[in-house]
Amino acid sequence: MYEESLPSAKNLIHALRDIGYSLETAIADIIDNSISAQATVVDIYVNFNLENSYIAIVDNGSGMNEESLKNAMKLGSFDPLNLRHKSDLGRFGLGLKTASFSQSSRLTVATKQNKNIYARCWDLDYVTKTEKWAVEVLNDNLDQIHELDRVCENGTLVLWEKLDKLIESNTKRKPEDIFQEKISILRDHLALVFHRYLTGEPGLKKIDIKINNELIPPFNPFEGAGRPFPEEEFNNIKMQPYILPHHSKTTTEQYKKMQGRDTYLNSQGFYVYRNSRLLIHGTWFRLAKKTDVTKLARVKIDLPNSEDFAWSIDVKKSQAVPPDNIKNELKRTIAKITSQATRIYTKRGSKISNKDNISFWSEFHQHNKKSYKINLEHPIISNFLNQLTQADKNTAKEIFNNIEENLPIDTIYADMAVKPETIEQQNIEKGKLLQYAENYWNLQKEMGNSNETIKDKIIHTEPFCNFHEFCEKFIAYKLEGIS
Repeated sequence: MYEESLPSAKNLIHALRDIGYSLETAIADIIDNSISAQATVVDIYVNFNLENSYIAIVDNGSGMNEESLKNAMKLGSFDPLNLRHKSDLGRFGLGLKTASFSQSSRLTVATKQNKNIYARCWDLDYVTKTEKWAVEVLNDNLDQIHELDRVCENGTLVLWEKLDKLIESNTKRKPEDIFQEKISILRDHLALVFHRYLTGEPGLKKIDIKINNELIPPFNPFEGAGRPFPEEEFNNIKMQPYILPHHSKTTTEQYKKMQGRDTYLNSQGFYVYRNSRLLIHGTWFRLAKKTDVTKLARVKIDLPNSEDFAWSIDVKKSQAVPPDNIKNELKRTIAKITSQATRIYTKRGSKISNKDNISFWSEFHQHNKKSYKINLEHPIISNFLNQLTQADKNTAKEIFNNIEENLPIDTIYADMAVKPETIEQQNIEKGKLLQYAENYWNLQKEMGNSNETIKDKIIHTEPFCNFHEFCEKFIAYKLEGIS
C-alpha cells in the first residue's frame, strides 16, 4: 500500500529560495532559456524604487503557447534524464523558478506567440498564505505587467517584483548604491559567461544582451593569448590550453582588461563551457595549486549537454566536477601548460643567475635557502670599491649588507602578484646610460682589454645588457665611429 506524501507548499518553496543563486547566476539562467528559444536580443530593464523595484528580462525568441507556458511555470517541468536537443541549455526544468525565487517573491512570465499573449504569476506571499501550489492566470489582467509593451510579436517577458532578496535596507550604505553595485557585477558576469554568443562565434547565433538599453560587450578570457596549444578531443569533450602574454608584452590597458573583475591569480585554470556557455572558471579542480608563476595559464574545455550527469552539473549551472576517468588527462594538460607558463617568469628572472651575464645581484644558496646579494665582482662596483680607502671600503660593504638584509621581497612579491604592469625599474636616462657606458669602456681599456673583449663584456653586463638597441649603437660608434 502507498499513500501520497505531498510537500508543504510554504516550506518547500521558501527552501528553494536559498538554493545558492546570486543575482548574476540567476539572470544568466533566465538568459539560457532565451537562447534556447532562438532569441537574438535580450533586454534587461532594471528599475530601482525600494519596495517597488523590479527587474524585467525581455527576449525576442519564439515565445510559448498557453500549454507550454503552463508547463514552464511548474516546478520540475523537465526530466533531466531525457534526451534533449544538442543546443539546449536547460536541464532540470527548475531554473526559471528557482532563479527567480532566489531574488524576488513575485514572478510573472508573459509570452507572445502568433499574436496571442498569455501570462502566469507565482506570488510567494499567496503561496505562504494559502499553502497551495497555485499559479495566477493573468490573461485578462495584462495592464498590471511592467514592460509588457517591450515584447515583440513573438517573445517572452520574465518579470521579478518584490525583490526582497535583492534590496538590502538594513545597512549603513544606501540601498541603491548596493543595488547598482550588484548590477555592475551582473554586467561583467554576463560579458564573460556569454562572450561566445555575444561575439557571434562561428556555429552560434549571435545574441545582443543589454541592460537598460546599454549593450554589453563580450569579455573573452583568451583574447590576446596568441597561438594556442593544439586542441585535443577525448571522452566526448574538447580541450585547448592558452597562455596569456606577459605584462611586458602588452599594454597596461590590455593587461588590466584581461584580468577581468578578478585577479590573474584567481583567474587561472580551467574554463568549462557547456554548449559554448561558460559554467565555471578559474579552477584547477584541486588537481594543482594556484601559483603566481602559473597565473597566465587558462584552459578551455567544451562539453556537450550530454555530459551533464558525468560532470555533475548543478541546477544553477555554476558548478561542475570532472569525472574520475578524465582526471589523468586533465593532470597531463596541467603539467604541460604550467610548465610553459612557469618558463615565462623563470626566463625573465634568469638574468640574476645567467652565467653569461654579469648582474648587479647574485643568488646565494645555503641550507636549501636562497637569498640575493649585491655582486661585489660587478666591474662598476668593483672599480668603485678599489678607489676607496680600506676604512671607506668597509663602510661601503656594511651599507651593501644593510641593503641586502632589507630587500623588500614581500612588497615586491605582492606588487608583482597584483599589479606587475605598474612596476618598471629600467628607467635610466639615455644621458646617464651613455655616461656609464663611456666610463665602463675606458675602464676596460685601462685594464688592457681589446675592443672585441670590451664589446662582449658590455652586451653581457648590467645595466647595458638590458638595453640591446643602445648596446648595438654604442658599440658601433666606438668601433666604427658611427653615431
